[in-house]
Amino acid sequence: MNKLSRPDPEACREQDQGKFEVIRRDGWARIGKFHTQHGIIDTPTLLPVINPNIKTITPRDMWENYGVQGLITNSYIIWKHEKLRQPALEHGVHELIDFPGFIMTDSGTFQAYVYGDVEVGAEEIVEFQRNIGVDVATMLDVFTRPDMSVREWDEAVIETEKRAGPAINAAGSTMLNGPIQGGLDYSLRKKSSQIMSKHAFAVHPIGGIVPIMEQQRYREFFELILTCNSELPSDRPVHFFGCGHPMLFPLSIALGADLFDSAAYVLFARDGRLLSPEGTVHLEKLEEWPIHTIALYGITPDEVRKMDKNDRTEILARANLEITFAELAKCRQAIRDGTIWRLAEQRSHCNPELREAWIELQKQFHSGKWDNMCRVQNPHRKSGVRCIDESSVNRPDIRSAHLNLQTYWREYPPSREGNGLPPLAVIFTGVPQPHRAYLSRTINHLMAIYPNAIPLISTAAGLVPYSLEDISPFAHLETIADLDRSGDSDYIMAGLVDLGLNEMNFEILGWQEKYAQMEEILTAMAIKLKIGEEEYSLYQNQEVKDKVRTITDRISILDKLTVFTHSDYKLVWEEIQNATFLYSRTGRIKNIHLKDGTHVASPRLTDGGISLTEKGAEWLHSMHTSTLPSNESFNLKNTYIGIPRVVIEDDAIPFIRKGRNVFHGFIISVDSWIRPGFACVIIDSKGEIIGHGISRCEAKDMLALSKGIAVRTRGGIKQ
Repeated sequence: MNKLSRPDPEACREQDQGKFEVIRRDGWARIGKFHTQHGIIDTPTLLPVINPNIKTITPRDMWENYGVQGLITNSYIIWKHEKLRQPALEHGVHELIDFPGFIMTDSGTFQAYVYGDVEVGAEEIVEFQRNIGVDVATMLDVFTRPDMSVREWDEAVIETEKRAGPAINAAGSTMLNGPIQGGLDYSLRKKSSQIMSKHAFAVHPIGGIVPIMEQQRYREFFELILTCNSELPSDRPVHFFGCGHPMLFPLSIALGADLFDSAAYVLFARDGRLLSPEGTVHLEKLEEWPIHTIALYGITPDEVRKMDKNDRTEILARANLEITFAELAKCRQAIRDGTIWRLAEQRSHCNPELREAWIELQKQFHSGKWDNMCRVQNPHRKSGVRCIDESSVNRPDIRSAHLNLQTYWREYPPSREGNGLPPLAVIFTGVPQPHRAYLSRTINHLMAIYPNAIPLISTAAGLVPYSLEDISPFAHLETIADLDRSGDSDYIMAGLVDLGLNEMNFEILGWQEKYAQMEEILTAMAIKLKIGEEEYSLYQNQEVKDKVRTITDRISILDKLTVFTHSDYKLVWEEIQNATFLYSRTGRIKNIHLKDGTHVASPRLTDGGISLTEKGAEWLHSMHTSTLPSNESFNLKNTYIGIPRVVIEDDAIPFIRKGRNVFHGFIISVDSWIRPGFACVIIDSKGEIIGHGISRCEAKDMLALSKGIAVRTRGGIKQ
């Protein structure tokens, strides 16, 4: 059966040319669509490097048989060789190399790094790229090597930026790369990112990283990547110039890489090396293939070794290309599944230098250095979260949940009936999952004898209030006993500090399998705290039990509304004290009704979150005390109280009222504390609520992007 020929790509809509649309996110990792005149490029992806003079695998073959959407070739090589230059100028680069898809060209900067100065001017090479019809051209920047001085790095940053304006003018309507330089100086990388962002570039490659990767200086490599991506605009793809080893893809993508390019697939093949997600494999040492590909099917390593060099290079290059794109597909699926950080952690064990980089990054995440990155991670997880070693709990997909608790959880108002005793934090350690199943009876006992207790559960990912015992990731941790520090007193103290409870008295109680043993532990605690026998015996009274159940349920709903909608807990508490609940047959809360019977929200069993109704969104919106969002006073570091608001243009209002999604490009302003995966309200410029939904991104992205869905609308509110 003959394989059908792959059709040529369709050009994007004229008005979408150069737009970058984000389809799915997992923190900084994102699946996107880059709109070009030679097709819409799905990212993250690799642009294979093609040497116009040496085509081990032809570009047409890549298009037809490997699904390659775009590639990169060198405009300086084409410019330098007359036999290539004239056909390119007459017929275009796509016809020259016989490739119908997206083509990016390099400018000769890398050749200058390898061989010395190039013979072409900075504006001339950009004009040449424009004239041969490339999709994205590259300006001639100044390459920075790791062995240069700080002064040389700074001069390179300044000179590159000086060339930016003339290069953009020379490019005309052709999209242009704006490379980021700065060597190993993070402040210069930050400076370069900031000044290059001010120019109208389409893509931002991170330059000067090949020698850093060749020396396996991965710790420095990933930190400079973090530094750059913290400053670059989110509506432009980020390109890792020269990065093409599959082992580096997961962590690079987790840190924001959208595009890669490399000739590694063929360069490694020439040396008899096979790429793999776990590292590099030498053909000479193989008896069997460690990874299966179509190219290697039915042939042994020994048979490949006996081939002549050209045939051996081609078959290994094809295998390397398959392996490369298979790993990228795995990364994209991990983004969809919300597990890109787990995949990056797994790959970090494949190489000592990569592992060192991973551990250093986790230390920095734990220290709060990159909290701006962790905060944009959606903490909601619908499946288990695996922790494979002690560094796992610092991953952004877990730390984001910590930060949300630290920012928005509050000790609930001590206005409930008590026995005169002060608030007391009671930490339970060693509790199996699901926590409710093993601890609910003990909690009811505790709250009956000590109504002002604040029960907490110590998990491998930190302390979590019992009222939020079912939220992700704390309720869905998959780990081993050796990694569990939940009983460590220093660990517990740090958790109390995080939750603002470090000034409060606390008791640590180890969970026991038999309830009778827990009764003994609570009795001992009561004696220690001098609780009288009459008060202690209250837990046996059915009326008290019912009252305790109502209180604990109200506290749970209070905390969920506070943490997941960022509402003012005091205002919510005033309403929740008179609320009623509809329970399921298993005793879980299904619906929350205000005093007048209005159904406002329902807890979610999948991730422990909470879903609002239209009336619930209106109710929370009515509690707002802050002024309307304004881009003039916009500050990403500010944290305010109130369900986040998205202000939309008047043209979009009728569509939102009908339940349509909010698209980028129709947003006027937004509250700076909005986060992906959290509830928000959609309002007009006067502050009237139009609808409500779930945010798909943070505030910076919501304002920067011009295409794609910004808010997944759950309900429009009729006039």
